[in-house]
Amino acid sequence: MTKLLITDLDNTLYDWVSYFSQSFEALVNSIQEITGIDKAQLLKDFQTVHQKYNSSERPFATLEVESIINYFGTNDRDVLKQKLAPAFSKFSQKRKETLKLYPEVIETLEKLESSGIKVVGHTESYEVNSVYRAEKLGLNKYLSHLYTISSSSSSHPNQNKPLLDHTDLDWVIKLPESERKPNPRLVLDICEREGISPEDTYYIGDSIVKDISMANAAGVNSVWAKYGKDFHSANWKLLVSITHWTDADVKIEEDLKTMYSKERPKFEVSSFSELQNIFSI
Repeated sequence: MTKLLITDLDNTLYDWVSYFSQSFEALVNSIQEITGIDKAQLLKDFQTVHQKYNSSERPFATLEVESIINYFGTNDRDVLKQKLAPAFSKFSQKRKETLKLYPEVIETLEKLESSGIKVVGHTESYEVNSVYRAEKLGLNKYLSHLYTISSSSSSHPNQNKPLLDHTDLDWVIKLPESERKPNPRLVLDICEREGISPEDTYYIGDSIVKDISMANAAGVNSVWAKYGKDFHSANWKLLVSITHWTDADVKIEEDLKTMYSKERPKFEVSSFSELQNIFSI
């Protein structure tokens, strides 16, 4: 009987918190050097844009930041992109340095594949970001499908640029905004689409509240990637300062923590490679 592994991406296959916080800080520090705008004001204005789009991961949100528009006296995206080219370059450079898979991820995916285990990815990141990262890291070679939230817009200066390349349409499956964690229905929908029963499905993720509770409720084998919480507190603090979460979102998160405080995974791993033991490879 074929088995299915559904793997979360952020902080399960790579350290998203460290990668994005450091890249974003490099962007903001460079903007401050160019403009002299107070960093606290920049972070506040970024948060406003992030809440507008319900996403903290929009590097080109820079082109909509009020204090930046006021400083240059224009909201022309092409002009602002040119003025801030060094800052975008700093972001890209730091992203190249910090966006790395956890140790032995590729080796483990190769062994799972060779053992006949089907692997798909699932993330709450919008497809414009998750597909970029998956392909940059070579994950598209091992994930049969990538289930990701459908973007309604892009922050890219070229508004005619498609969110996805036509070559991605076969393996990327876009989910509606309503299909978010910890809704067990979305896991069952993935099982049904992949043609594998919940009993033969494993879901690995770093969040007890969202990943493990969802997997347990869906009746699949839950695997807690506890290593996904090993990130620097300063990186997390920066992300909190620019989060797209509203006060209502924070309240929902606190309620979920209370509701699922006693949730336990069927398995827990200290590294992604320990999946090999679970699947007896």
